[in-house]
Amino acid sequence: MNIVVTGATGNIGRRVTTELASKGVSVVALARDSAKGAPLEAAGARVAVGSFEDAASLERAFSGADTLVLITAANAHADAQTSRALAAAKSAGVRKIVRVSALKADADGPTDNTRQHARTEAALKASGLTHVILRPHLFFQNLFASLPTILSEGKIYWGVGEARMGIVDTRDVADAVVVAATTDRFDGGTFELTGPASVDYHAVAAAIGRALGRDVAYQAVPPEAAAEALRRFGVDDWTVNVVRDYCTAYARGWGDFTTEDVARITGHAPRSADDFAREVLAPAARG
Repeated sequence: MNIVVTGATGNIGRRVTTELASKGVSVVALARDSAKGAPLEAAGARVAVGSFEDAASLERAFSGADTLVLITAANAHADAQTSRALAAAKSAGVRKIVRVSALKADADGPTDNTRQHARTEAALKASGLTHVILRPHLFFQNLFASLPTILSEGKIYWGVGEARMGIVDTRDVADAVVVAATTDRFDGGTFELTGPASVDYHAVAAAIGRALGRDVAYQAVPPEAAAEALRRFGVDDWTVNVVRDYCTAYARGWGDFTTEDVARITGHAPRSADDFAREVLAPAARG
């Protein structure tokens, strides 16, 4: 079995790549430069330097692969990137694609990212390739953006109001990708990946507080304010608008649900807010 992973240096792709390599799978990690891919090479992967903007580099990376794990960062050009990846995969003889998509991808979805992923899913289905589509919920790991104010003020500021959401740990997403890529049991399926419970940010803040041994509280801010804070850090307009629209949708209850899909695919229960806080955020906070 030969598997290629795009987005291999990201949060999900890195774990997917290292887990596949640890299982003895022949895995190629696509990276923009060899330095970023060095840790993956050390873990047993072969690194192919390339990008979605260079179709020839995709064809070289995909050559000889049976399966492609297709991960694209949220950006304004995911449509075109996916089109190039699908064309390169078909040209290289790839048989199967595991696509990491977006929560509740839909042509009438509330954000451009949601609508864009609906189009990329449609393109994948029309390609004729065997596929598995995984749609992860909001990531617990996004809370790293709040770590400075957690440590300095004991506060999480975000724009989702009092909403409950089925937030998921990226480790569970990666685990689901690995299983979907190495078995055929889920071929043709579309799965929404969530955590074990729909929780509000007050509950998440309390979990972080327990892990850190200090009081941590959530302070809701308007969706527009949450998004504009990103702009002050140089985040591009597309991302700012998508974050605003996601916050607005979540605040209205759009993300208030859970599924059994993580357990169905991986065979283990999804990780909770306490698991994330204790195993991931707290160690990082302590350095």
